[in-house]
Amino acid sequence: MSFSNASEEENIPHPPLFPLIVYQALAQQVIDECKIMEGLCLDLGSGVGMLGIQLAKLTQLEVLLLDIDRKALVGGLKNAEHFKVREKVSAILADVHNLPFKSNSVNLVVSRGSIPFWKDHVKAFREIYEVLARGGRTFIGGGLTKNLPEHVREELGERIRQFFKSPRGRHCIPPENWKLKDWLREAGITRFKMISDDPGKWVEIMKP
Repeated sequence: MSFSNASEEENIPHPPLFPLIVYQALAQQVIDECKIMEGLCLDLGSGVGMLGIQLAKLTQLEVLLLDIDRKALVGGLKNAEHFKVREKVSAILADVHNLPFKSNSVNLVVSRGSIPFWKDHVKAFREIYEVLARGGRTFIGGGLTKNLPEHVREELGERIRQFFKSPRGRHCIPPENWKLKDWLREAGITRFKMISDDPGKWVEIMKP
């Protein structure tokens, strides 16, 4: 796999929270784990869209960026233009607790780093499962990815740990305190796989 160089990263119109290499590696892990290459992909809490954009580059997926921050979505669309996938990427201002989609309409749901900001985790997972298509997959959580070089994982892992100690981060639930299994089961979801990361956790949901 080839990752970006520094010059490419400097040219991104609206830089993401983490280096581009994180989103490139994570997109590849999503593909490897979920094996969903076409259809509709929903990037929840997308921010400036980097995970969804990388998936649009690597697959035939139509990607929809979803966030409650209008400014972030505008930045995501500009980033999609930068990466030459604007024709495959669109955006919608909406909340994970009230997804404006038909049942069984989304093939792949991804999210990196939005779980700590959800107000009602059971309701959010129930909404996600409702819109997920038969045979669809999710890859949702936070942390890094197994595809990153070890030195990058160590450096960024420390940044994540420091965030949850910061004034803003102290209001969020850190990954070690996520009750993913309880939230999923209360939401009526029984087919899922937990993926541990340090620091962080991911969950892959399968809808039969």
